[in-house]
Amino acid sequence: MLPLVALLVPSLACAGDLDAARARHLASTLRAEPTDPSFDPNAPVWFVERSDNSSMRISVLSQTRYMISQRRTGFIGPSSETTFGFSNPRTRIAFDGTIVSSQFSYRFSLDFGDAELSRGRGNGPPIPGGTGTARLLDAYAQYNFAGKRDGFYVKFGQFQSIILTEEAIASEYQQVIDRSITSELYGPGYTQGIALGHISDNIAWEASLTDGGRYIGSREVDNTAFNSLAEADAGLGFRYDWKLKGSWDQFMDFASFQGSNPATKVGAGFLYQFQGQTNPGTQTPGFIGAPVDSGQIFTWTIDYQHEGDGWNFFAAYVGQWVDWEIGSATVGTRHTSIMLQNGWFITDRAEIYARFETIWLDKLFRNGFGTPEGFFHRIATVGVNYYLIPESHAAKFSADFSYAFDALFALAVGTGDSLVLPDPAVTGFLGLAANEFVFRFQLQLMF
Repeated sequence: MLPLVALLVPSLACAGDLDAARARHLASTLRAEPTDPSFDPNAPVWFVERSDNSSMRISVLSQTRYMISQRRTGFIGPSSETTFGFSNPRTRIAFDGTIVSSQFSYRFSLDFGDAELSRGRGNGPPIPGGTGTARLLDAYAQYNFAGKRDGFYVKFGQFQSIILTEEAIASEYQQVIDRSITSELYGPGYTQGIALGHISDNIAWEASLTDGGRYIGSREVDNTAFNSLAEADAGLGFRYDWKLKGSWDQFMDFASFQGSNPATKVGAGFLYQFQGQTNPGTQTPGFIGAPVDSGQIFTWTIDYQHEGDGWNFFAAYVGQWVDWEIGSATVGTRHTSIMLQNGWFITDRAEIYARFETIWLDKLFRNGFGTPEGFFHRIATVGVNYYLIPESHAAKFSADFSYAFDALFALAVGTGDSLVLPDPAVTGFLGLAANEFVFRFQLQLMF
């Protein structure tokens, strides 16, 4: 491994310098704005620019992960069960650039792994996971009315929802190896639509009209047809952030490297979506066992993010209300979660972190599985990141341990009729157990 690292570090030095420059330069990465590489006088050969101001940059993200899951007695048998192995949860290629004008940008990306788009959630996706088949992630264009950084912008196409901060921050810039179970349960994921936003010195907001997104009881709506049962008739979303100190680019990730200036923001997000009013057909969630004629779903969050000199803190409260109409009756369930996360650099390259989340699932939902437990979940994660290039996510090793203190029956993964489960390619948890321990080790490369 050490000879491999020795070979990687020189080859990634250019990418690391570029990555650090991006972090200092972008003022609106939270809004998933494509990178403008024109600020870099030493742009690499894979950056193409034409005389009409059109440009294209190609980038690759590769994550190789080893995971171990050990489950105690539950539905799986009379004794513990251990599952382990390698995977490539993300192998993404992205194309970013401008179209004629520097104000008119685009992003197109594909992923060959299983950590995006809910492929591993046990909900019968159209393309099976674990095959290396490419899936469309981003396919949108964005116009900035006042230039590249501040002012109004409009975005249209397929993009990831930014209602939750964990989803607004790109996968490669997460502090923990991957997003939390909270994010997997409540995050809308990728959707199609149009969004209008504005960024000023201290305020940023985005309002969107989309096809909705995933929720507890329905799959993600990535690249689905307009008459798909998974899509909402309409989804109305809004995200608001108030920056108290610092600069916007400091919130492009969760890490705060040594020597960083203080930065603080508070934010809130809301998504209302309804379905079944105009789309033909019905869906039948496995835990209900009856066709759902229509539904209304509310998802909301309030969060706080602070970055100091070599340390950071993040806290989020997330809730969701799902109201289904079944014949002449209605079924409503409310789910909530609190997530806390903290990181600390003990050297300029080594960062330790901890995350704790508590999830309350509605008892009515829990009872739908016929299990005596499973509405209260506490999951703790501790780990370490080692950045091969200081102040850069271009190459880093990560390792962490997670433990579920409570039964994960209602979050069990792999039951083919369920539409709610978190993706094991992301979390490592396989469920169907009274308790579970997960170990993850990952090498991330960006170039």
